[in-house]
Amino acid sequence: MSEAVLRVEALEAGYGGFPVLHGVDLEVTAGEIVAVVGPNGAGKSTLLKTIFRLLPTAGGTVSFEGADLRRHPAHSLAELGMGYVPQENNTFPDLSVRDNLSVALRGSSPVEIRRRVGEVAESYPALRDRMGQNASTLSGGERQMLALASAMITGPRFLALDEPTTGLAPSIVRERIDDILRIRDSGTTLMWVIEESPLVCLPHCDRVYVMQAGVLGEPLSSQEVLQDAALQSLFFGVDHNTGDG
Repeated sequence: MSEAVLRVEALEAGYGGFPVLHGVDLEVTAGEIVAVVGPNGAGKSTLLKTIFRLLPTAGGTVSFEGADLRRHPAHSLAELGMGYVPQENNTFPDLSVRDNLSVALRGSSPVEIRRRVGEVAESYPALRDRMGQNASTLSGGERQMLALASAMITGPRFLALDEPTTGLAPSIVRERIDDILRIRDSGTTLMWVIEESPLVCLPHCDRVYVMQAGVLGEPLSSQEVLQDAALQSLFFGVDHNTGDG
């Protein structure tokens, strides 16, 4: 098995002394897409915020490629090779598409910024024609595309996505899945928090962690989750007991 890119052990965290995560263990190995699923309020977003040092840990450890992240502030994680796309507030609405992309490269030379923005334009043609538009004028699907592109422009080896398909039309969900698979194929390891459209998203994932009330179960294959009637009913809104009676 490939070595762990991300390892979370006995992680505890919460808000204002209120515990949300309870002894979470998780591992993501190189080249995988690992999903975290569960109902609203289960602690999925809290897990990502804690991994990325946006919330303090109350116990346990998080390591990336063997480095203890407790020794690294949040703003330094991109330099380590980590990228994060939060569910909300993941673009700067009053900045142009071009400036949204350039912000992630602050400190780079103008020549390097132009080169990387040009590469993104090739990878995301829909953004290429909107470089001068403010992000606030984009559709929901285009904003998620911009958020993905802004994270990828730094060349992360690991990318965490918090519900990147939530609220999108089915055809746009498929487009964002294609983007995610292209990112995986480029060599980036992914952790993908999924709440909406799990029946469409999970077949593309290598392993799945199910979270409930701040606790993670043992990892399952996507097929195990998709074929488990209890999990489908509990988390995905699929009722196998409906009938004419």
